[in-house]
Amino acid sequence: MAILLLGMGAGVTVTDCMITVMPKLLRAVRLDDSDDHIFRGCGAAKDGAPVVTGGFAVCDFSLAPRCDPPCHCGASFLAVGSRARCSIAEVVEVSDADLDAQAEALAWHLVKAWGAPSWDAAHKVALEEVRHTAEVCETLEPEVWITVKRAPGAHAGSLDEQYAVYDRLMIGAHPL
Repeated sequence: MAILLLGMGAGVTVTDCMITVMPKLLRAVRLDDSDDHIFRGCGAAKDGAPVVTGGFAVCDFSLAPRCDPPCHCGASFLAVGSRARCSIAEVVEVSDADLDAQAEALAWHLVKAWGAPSWDAAHKVALEEVRHTAEVCETLEPEVWITVKRAPGAHAGSLDEQYAVYDRLMIGAHPL
């Protein structure tokens, strides 16, 4: 995506400036081993692992938290290449090639591990999920951390997602 700026002012000639805006996605954040305990049924995403919002992989809220294995999908992000989850994600700038690679990896995972009916169906879901994740990150600064909270939407089968944004914690950067 590119934004074209045209500047005009007194005594200034018209100048065209091209500013390229990098797409942004999410990476898992691990502050400690708490995600290992919370997500022991489905696995905790490794620190820095690519994750997506994961709204497509939400269990029936009427069964939560009794779903088996407990996934805590109402408040977690989903790793791209596994069923692992994390509770905090960091916004990071990526290249267009990274967007494509994450969609491909997620699609293959949907086919192999989730039993998607076809590559085309999995690829369509993966592209939509990566696009949605990029949209969530679009207005956020790189290096901020986010959390998600999901609830059933007002319409049958819909899902409401609320994201909280936090300044990145610089461990060791502040005097105690």
